[in-house]
Amino acid sequence: MPSHFKLQHSVLAMALAAIYPLQASAAPSAGVAQFIAGDVNVRRADGGTAPLVKGKDIESGQAILTGASGRAQVRFTDGGLVSLQPNTEFKVANYVDKADPKEDRFLVDLLRGSMRAITGLIGKRNRENYKVTTTTATIGIRGSGFNVGYNPDGSLGVTTELDGIEVCNAGGCVGLTAGESVRVVNNTDAPVRTNVRANVPTPPAQTDRVEIEKVDDKGKPVVVETKTETTPPHPTPTGENGTFTNLTAVAHYHLPPVTSDPNGNFAGPAPSASVVLSGSKATEFEAGGYTFKPTVNTAAGSFGSMATNDFIGWGNWASATKNGVTNVAELHYLIGQATPVLPTTVGVASYSLVGGSNPTSYTGASGTLLGTSSLSVNFDTSGAGPMMSVNINTSFGNVVDNFLYFSSSTFSSASGNIKGMFTGTNATYAGLIYNGGLSPAGSFTGTAVFKAP
Repeated sequence: MPSHFKLQHSVLAMALAAIYPLQASAAPSAGVAQFIAGDVNVRRADGGTAPLVKGKDIESGQAILTGASGRAQVRFTDGGLVSLQPNTEFKVANYVDKADPKEDRFLVDLLRGSMRAITGLIGKRNRENYKVTTTTATIGIRGSGFNVGYNPDGSLGVTTELDGIEVCNAGGCVGLTAGESVRVVNNTDAPVRTNVRANVPTPPAQTDRVEIEKVDDKGKPVVVETKTETTPPHPTPTGENGTFTNLTAVAHYHLPPVTSDPNGNFAGPAPSASVVLSGSKATEFEAGGYTFKPTVNTAAGSFGSMATNDFIGWGNWASATKNGVTNVAELHYLIGQATPVLPTTVGVASYSLVGGSNPTSYTGASGTLLGTSSLSVNFDTSGAGPMMSVNINTSFGNVVDNFLYFSSSTFSSASGNIKGMFTGTNATYAGLIYNGGLSPAGSFTGTAVFKAP
């Protein structure tokens, strides 16, 4: 080849290398941003930041930062999914997906805020190489779905949704199965089991279709949740506030010391009860002629709203007062807008479990309300009259009543172990408090809320 052609060839190669310096050295994508809302930025490994947009690749070493209104959802190359909530800093510390159990890595850091994760193939191929590191603990997977979030006091909450996980720090490790939660206060004290779910805010109303998947052992995606989020299932931080006198309330509580009160006491269901709400959480209410106020508010939740006449709320107070002078413990409550006129539909309606407070025993032990709990209702007024079948499954034991008859929006089992109410115009929700028999942990109580199909 003539020398001048060799020179031209070399110059051309150098020019192409100058024009496309990153093409050969670009880092492989760890995943893609499949949903972005509000203020979301990505911080590169070199420290530079830029707005994160839908469809943008995320690389190992990069961090995602969400602002006060920001939310993001990242789909990783192994099929895993991470949803980030507002005011969150999440870093992809070391991600490798080579379909090789020895080399694969899913190591991420949650430095602030909260997230929901569904694991993918890396977690299936090598569980030891899937870890979420926080300031106080490390989360390792034994399954495929969990929530983790920092609380206002700086502690960390972790709740597993699918299968199991393990939460570890210098103080020790705690294994969790589906539905269980722990709280981590620092990096030296072991995680502590709790019935308070991780602080992961519910996304606001939006029209994007969200598909949450897990991956089976053969790598095949399995959809476990597909929905279009139009109404958040839990109240926004503002929620329902003020004093309401048109609600129905029911409660169950124990009187310390535990040895004197193994079965506890019911109060209500009481119609036209006065209830004080702050952010949809009860801070005071009346039931059965008594006024209850919490001293330790452990957990709370709600569905519906006053505006649509289907509000129902529930909670658990580790300790409280009755009429301001009597101390009570492990109080579970239900409050709601009772259904004014019950449906008369012939046939059985199978309600789905949508919420409730995890059971606690009269000794203070915490259990888990299991997703296998069920409720079916027949509103037919002919024959023996309306009847429901209740099957509450918990880690302490089960509470079952297959012949619970009722004639109004409130109901009580013949045994007295189940009391509750229907709320909403067409009995949209059914909420109940159950009291179980003596388990190894003692008599136990909790709330369960079901929604009509």
